[in-house]
Amino acid sequence: MRFTTTLENGLTFRNLLNLALAASSVLFSVVFIYCIYRLFQTYDWGQPFTKFLCFSGLFALCLTLFRHRQQTQSLPNFLFIGEALFASLVVIAIFYRMLNGYGDALFTAPTVDIGYTTEHAARLFFLQGENPYLSQEINIRPELAAEHRGFHYGPAMLLGYAPSAFFPGVGYKVMSMVFLAIAAISMCLLIVGNMKDQNRWQVRSTVLVALMLFFLPERLWYEVFQVGANDIYPVSLLLLGMVFAQRDKWLWAGILMGLSFATKFSPAAFLLAMFLRKDIRMMFLAGCVIGVTPMMAFLAWDYQSLMENVFFLRFGLNYDSTSLYSITPPVLHVLFPLAQLSALVYLLVRNFGRTLSTEETLVCFTLLLIIIEVTFKEIHANHLIWFYPLIAFIVATYRHKLFPQR
Repeated sequence: MRFTTTLENGLTFRNLLNLALAASSVLFSVVFIYCIYRLFQTYDWGQPFTKFLCFSGLFALCLTLFRHRQQTQSLPNFLFIGEALFASLVVIAIFYRMLNGYGDALFTAPTVDIGYTTEHAARLFFLQGENPYLSQEINIRPELAAEHRGFHYGPAMLLGYAPSAFFPGVGYKVMSMVFLAIAAISMCLLIVGNMKDQNRWQVRSTVLVALMLFFLPERLWYEVFQVGANDIYPVSLLLLGMVFAQRDKWLWAGILMGLSFATKFSPAAFLLAMFLRKDIRMMFLAGCVIGVTPMMAFLAWDYQSLMENVFFLRFGLNYDSTSLYSITPPVLHVLFPLAQLSALVYLLVRNFGRTLSTEETLVCFTLLLIIIEVTFKEIHANHLIWFYPLIAFIVATYRHKLFPQR
């Protein structure tokens, strides 16, 4: 019997080999990501070299999958059906385990500083009509100068978490759940929009694998449910903005991304940089201007207090034990901003004359964001929230393409 003989089910031995490679690619990617997320959960503070290795692994995985995106594949439906069933069971198990562990925290006030200062600032603004950037009581920390003891995030954060001013504790956590749902739905819509020509089982399995990877890290549940990190809000705005960009609704895309910038300028600034291209849409720029109006309003109210607390404080941060700065000789610290600038300039030059697809834009953004994160002065656990939906989107989209087909 020759190896090219067709089997009874219509598969050749070469097709079986490619099927095995595709299945192995999925299995390796999922297990690899799970191991990295466990390390992130275990070493949530300090351990900068471990975090560097974890991010390096994610960077290599995403880049390899993306570089193999052009290889053609013809995979049978039973593979997609099997993936969909497996991912569905895992998602159910994740929700069962995490809701049992962290569900009760939905009704408690945030305990991390980025959470309770947001709640405090919302009460100050909505109930007392005061400027939270002028307050010296929001961040009462001895290492902070008086001008840096106000609210440390953009004014659009106050809009997103406005209910926390009227319903302390539960209002904050409920809004975080809403933003978590928006992020998940937006990720799924991006996948469906990219797979219009694929069969329904291929689309379904991709969506379910993406949801599985998104909800897989325990750190996501701990940060959003337990301690009350607010990073899911600006990320949900970016993902929803990408959904509108994918559908050529450029005004709304710009509004949402501008609003994300007015909430927390990073990571929004780096996604906006991916749109600085020759074919940039004027309606997108107009939308960005509309989106940042909350920030402009507070700049008009008192520009110095906002600049001191939102921008100058961030750029003047001292490094801590979570960053590579803490284990690198001071003479070499200049390499970190140079790496950030080099990565940003490279992508700006690379993309300027191109019309990027949605997935290519998100891949460039994710790779840039990883470089920015590992070379920043802090690598805190709440920053990981930025990456979970992006990694899930990329790996689910290209999950069969880690190993070259034969």
